[in-house]
Amino acid sequence: MGTNRHLDLLLVINEIAAADQEPVGVRHVCLACRTGLDAVGVAVYLAGASQPLEVVGPAGDYLAELQVTMGEGPVAEAVRQNRSVLASDLADGWSTRRWPVFAPAAVAAGVAAAFVIPLTLGAIALGALEICRDAAGPLSADELADALLFADTATTLLLDRSATLPTPEAADLPHSEPDRRWAVVHQATGMVSVQLDTDLGEAFLRLRAHAFLTGRRLSEVASDVVARRLRFTPDTNHEKQR
Repeated sequence: MGTNRHLDLLLVINEIAAADQEPVGVRHVCLACRTGLDAVGVAVYLAGASQPLEVVGPAGDYLAELQVTMGEGPVAEAVRQNRSVLASDLADGWSTRRWPVFAPAAVAAGVAAAFVIPLTLGAIALGALEICRDAAGPLSADELADALLFADTATTLLLDRSATLPTPEAADLPHSEPDRRWAVVHQATGMVSVQLDTDLGEAFLRLRAHAFLTGRRLSEVASDVVARRLRFTPDTNHEKQR
């Protein structure tokens, strides 16, 4: 049954890719996963990356941005511990104790449950597949089995980087709102790096810290940087708003 089910899911993923007239990629896995598991958002992250590799659904995009901004959540935990994190009710005590900032914000945004499965190569976590739902409750045994199959497929595609990573030309021309949002964050990080004369990692941390401290979305702060309404200075922890 497991082999037949895997073939069924691969067929669905291939049909989605064929409709896009594209080679099968991680985005198509996310789209199939979103439909098959009744999710409001699905995202794939690479270990150590400051933003998701692929995200589908507005809820998935918001949850991704929330975790990147807050610096906590089930994705970071799943990658760090290389194990699945299945938060079936983000409003319960287990979740709020674990992620005191992220969990209430996710619930307020309409995400009631998040299930994260690491994408592994042996003992190494390559990244994670995140599935979010707007209703609390665990995945059924069959749903969990499907989630694992989607994760396995995404892992296989990640090992063939040419099939999953966009070309430089495609990266410069984002087609969707989530793509544009993360492109702005990437551009702003580069600008802050120049303003602070530091590396991209430190620049991103400053950008994220400003978003957290001001209670704004990371993409909003990034947009201000790109529009030159906000500038970071190396000699102070305070940024200049124009």
